[in-house]
Amino acid sequence: MKIIRGGRVVDPGTGTDAVLDLLIEGERVTALAARIEPPAGAAVFDATGLLVLPGFVDMHTHSDFTLQHDPAAPSRLHQGVTTDVTGNCGFSPFPLPPSSIGFGSFFSSRLDRGFPDLASYAAHLESLGTGVNVAPLVGLGAVREHVAGSDPRPPSDEAVAEMRRLVAEGLDQGAFGVSSGLVYTPGRFAAADELRRVIAPLRGSGRFYATHLRDERDGLVASVAEAISTAEDAGVDLQISHHKALGKANWGRTEETLAMVDEANERGAVSVAVDYYPYTSGSTGVSSLLPPGSLDGGWELLRQRAGEGAERLRLLRHLDGAAQFRPDEIIFGRSGTRPEASGRALPEYAALLGRDAVDVLLELILAEGERLTMIVPAASRDDLARVSAHPAAMHGSDGWLMTAEQARHEHPRNLASAAEVLVPALLGRTPLDRAIRHLATVPAERLRLDDRGTFRSGSYADIAVADPARAAAYQNDRGPEARRAYPGLMRWVFVNGETAIDNFRPTGRRAGKVLRAA
Repeated sequence: MKIIRGGRVVDPGTGTDAVLDLLIEGERVTALAARIEPPAGAAVFDATGLLVLPGFVDMHTHSDFTLQHDPAAPSRLHQGVTTDVTGNCGFSPFPLPPSSIGFGSFFSSRLDRGFPDLASYAAHLESLGTGVNVAPLVGLGAVREHVAGSDPRPPSDEAVAEMRRLVAEGLDQGAFGVSSGLVYTPGRFAAADELRRVIAPLRGSGRFYATHLRDERDGLVASVAEAISTAEDAGVDLQISHHKALGKANWGRTEETLAMVDEANERGAVSVAVDYYPYTSGSTGVSSLLPPGSLDGGWELLRQRAGEGAERLRLLRHLDGAAQFRPDEIIFGRSGTRPEASGRALPEYAALLGRDAVDVLLELILAEGERLTMIVPAASRDDLARVSAHPAAMHGSDGWLMTAEQARHEHPRNLASAAEVLVPALLGRTPLDRAIRHLATVPAERLRLDDRGTFRSGSYADIAVADPARAAAYQNDRGPEARRAYPGLMRWVFVNGETAIDNFRPTGRRAGKVLRAA
């Protein structure tokens, strides 16, 4: 048994905001009161002056591709995250044939082979033990990869039926929903009608459809309309992933898209929600800059065609002016083939080499394939503020597991996204109640996890105990886009009643579970 004594307990789910003691017995919270006498042998954690919060539920992660190599998940626990929602943007390690080892490679350079279904993937994680809970989605990109590979053609009725069967199988095995990534191969080949047919098994299940929109730039409004129409036609709740408006010409359009979300929720056929990460920069694979159709024949064919001649010229022209990000906007993540490029802005690296920036960019894309990431400008401050204040919003980092050293050249959301939501609230700059709702309450409700993200009697003891005195030092350490260290805010974190962070240090205990939807 454990007692967390005298902390300020904040739980928007129950309306609690008071100095209380909290009793943990086994995996559960069994009492919450002004004073609890410690039973014999109970460990007492003095939380005087600290905040006792429900463990955070990160609504949008890609940890499923990195948990296998970092199962203790310290980068999540340091943020107070106790549950990761995985399988987003159409990417999940299942259902995949063994030949699909490259699927999702920009999340990890150490990919394992795919798993045939959720049950086998969950069994693998459970055999390792995980530091956090995992709430999996079925990636529709993986489903399409399983059935049709990278074939851009519309699938046959038989192929659609097989994709629908794989979705139904994932739901039967406990997936919380499905996701699409409509800018990535092979998800971008899926037309709206195909999506409606494939997600049909979700109707009436209480599970949801999450989508990385087809276009977050000039086609943002049309893409939101498509996502809402797809969900309403299928009778399925909708989660719009990392909602933002890319490109200065589109800044401000979230005012229109959020009004569309409101209108859909007023119609009431389905529930529409959005998630966001608290940064104006974003990150994705550098290969996403390629023109549509470039990878229809696979990487080897592209490399052969791009060596010289008209195809190379076409690619260079596209990267120079028609790609979604300009060469002067790109900062490289970790490069395996060119370590000296890691963390450098493309213009700086090209100048170092004495070469044209677009030439260097194409060379790195061809050398790295899908593994290389980039950090790029994304949202405006006004759009981010508008989305994060919306009633249908919740936090989702879009991150995955890595050490502070590995994150040195990657987007800071991998280490500190939750802290960027929490710290302004600890400093009184944003409402604390809203921050905890976005980090814990609302995501848990979206997943229908009645016994997580809250301190209701009998809830699982997923708990984050934060030290507000450390918030100012964190806030003053450079800026949000540059912070690449563990936040250092969590004195204790408990996962299913086990101490996962003790006095700001990971214990190495792996008490997480692979959760299943009811």
